[in-house]
Amino acid sequence: MNATLRQCICKSLIVIAMLTVANQVTAQVDTESTSQLIADIFEQYTAESEDEIDFSSFYEDLMFLALNPININNANPDLLNKLPFLSDIQVENILEHIHQFGALNTIYELQLINGLDMTDIRRMLPFVYVGDAAAKENKIYWRDVLKYGKSELITRFDNGLETKEGYQNPLSEETDTAYTNNKYNGNAIYNSIRYRFHFKDKIHLGFIAEKDAGEPFDVKKLTAHDFYSFTLQMNDVNRFKTIVVGDFRANFGEGLVLRPEFGTGKSSYVLNVTPKNSGIKKYSSTDESNFFRGGGATFRAGKFDISAFYSNKMIDADTIGQVFASWYKTGLHRTVREIDTKNSVNQQIVGGDVSYKTDNFKIGLVAVSTLFNQNYIIDSSSYNLHYFRGQSLSNVGIHYKTRLLNFNLFGETALSYNGAMATINGCTFSPTSLINFVVLHRNYAPNYNSFYATAFAESSRINNEKGIYIGAVAQPIKNWKISGYADSFQFPWLKFGVDAPSLGKDILLQIDYTPKRTITMNLRYRYGDKEKNVDTDQALSTIYPYNKSTLRYNIAYIIDEFRFKNTIEYNLTSINNSNGNYGFMAAQDVTYKPSNLPLKIDFRYMIFDITNYENRIYSYENDILYAFSVPMYYGLGSRVLLNLKYEWSRSFSIWFKIAQTIYADDRQSISSSNEQIVGNRKTDMRLLLKYDF
Repeated sequence: MNATLRQCICKSLIVIAMLTVANQVTAQVDTESTSQLIADIFEQYTAESEDEIDFSSFYEDLMFLALNPININNANPDLLNKLPFLSDIQVENILEHIHQFGALNTIYELQLINGLDMTDIRRMLPFVYVGDAAAKENKIYWRDVLKYGKSELITRFDNGLETKEGYQNPLSEETDTAYTNNKYNGNAIYNSIRYRFHFKDKIHLGFIAEKDAGEPFDVKKLTAHDFYSFTLQMNDVNRFKTIVVGDFRANFGEGLVLRPEFGTGKSSYVLNVTPKNSGIKKYSSTDESNFFRGGGATFRAGKFDISAFYSNKMIDADTIGQVFASWYKTGLHRTVREIDTKNSVNQQIVGGDVSYKTDNFKIGLVAVSTLFNQNYIIDSSSYNLHYFRGQSLSNVGIHYKTRLLNFNLFGETALSYNGAMATINGCTFSPTSLINFVVLHRNYAPNYNSFYATAFAESSRINNEKGIYIGAVAQPIKNWKISGYADSFQFPWLKFGVDAPSLGKDILLQIDYTPKRTITMNLRYRYGDKEKNVDTDQALSTIYPYNKSTLRYNIAYIIDEFRFKNTIEYNLTSINNSNGNYGFMAAQDVTYKPSNLPLKIDFRYMIFDITNYENRIYSYENDILYAFSVPMYYGLGSRVLLNLKYEWSRSFSIWFKIAQTIYADDRQSISSSNEQIVGNRKTDMRLLLKYDF
């Protein structure tokens, strides 16, 4: 560790120590169990996804709700949609029950609402309460903001015990220039500093500074970290619903035009196919790409919500002259080459949404336009023939939601600058109180383009896809729930790695059993079938069917102060119906939280045997605050993890994690290029310090 970084760490520790001396007593909820619940919900959402999804914003939003729960007797669809585990049918049933029978007297009356089982209710409990139906928000006084506002200061450090190739032979003037272009310019330590302030749900302020491992760090500079972010959000200011300055996100409709935030996709929450949390909102993540920088607001005008925003920021790109062919979204600036791409292209975005809403109907018009100061010209290939090229891109769309009898209808239709269309439409309905359905159809033209679209799709890009999805949830008997979906899709044009139009299907079935509050278990089966290139001796690639079957079993149970979780997963893959490869994983998790100590200990031991990269397995593991770890496993080996949390006081907490993966398949190194580690072991450590005041 170099001297400048030691100085930075010492300063961070001194600041937090000084704040601890001035310890103030603050009210707290049961954040430990709530944090575990949020992680479990997120795991269900992402268990079938291989995309890296931002957990910090998801966690922060739900933890804020736990600290500022929703008065369910005053709730509306916008408020209940902040609970991502509730489906549209469940939200409608809750509101309809209160409208028909009046305000709830106790939280236990949730059991009387159709479509809510005990698992759903337990998930809701930290985030809702039963209050006065006529309660109104008080006015904001600045003296109250200063007196009752809550602040949080966090600093985090990550490091690995083994030295990676990128840190070998540190840079010097004598080192060959061509060689140093491929080496990391900074040390191997990751560091971030995060500050948050909020007053109820009225004012939110945040600041983030981050340095990734390998990036240069000079404590003598005012901007020693590589990435900085600031955000300020004010809600319910006169007729303004929201005002945001600094870094923010804007999400509208079903996501065909504008939804840079985590959306919805295929998961074990089979009914949750529509995105949540629409509108302009603060940005609180360390993702260095997927956000806007500028300002925006939403104005109320009767039944209309009028939103507008403007963003002006620099993005990373590989430029040649006035042209850039690659847009880098990793946020990594470690090597000379990566540093050269930093902030090299200016991007301006203007957009907005006008929505009209009544009790059972909502319709909106959303538009966005993006302008670069250089031409975006990607390298030509057959599969990307229809990708955007140029300096400006505009999109416009119409989105709607309505209730007709027992049907909840929703959808969006959008156009891009070239007239290409994308449309998604669906409905949810409940023929009886014991079963719920969702049907969704999508059709995205191959030449439809939108930079910040995140909608329901098989692919990560919202274009070149048609499909129909059917999902259902049944509760045949008490404590049992059966969930499943079937998705049939096709790609009219070529895709990366697929040199012909192709099709596929995806099927999931999950059975949940909750015999008592302290025991939950589920069995999940998923089958996927696609087409992909297979290398042959022929001049042209051959397209063959590729399928993967996965079976996973989870059981979690509580015994006194211990929480146990067992996971077993097995998969099989096959190409062109040939004998396939397999992947196997088994994990044992143990959490210990003594009642007489402010301590929590997480332990995991895991083994895996995965014969081929196509059989790779992603498995969630407990982590420190604001981190959600889903490592990918391939090969033969084991992993052990120890995660500690200690509450030094009501205001000061410490997290520490150490995890090691050991491979037993005779490999001589792990990973490649600058990330290569010589040997068969990889050890990671994380330390987080948190102060509330």
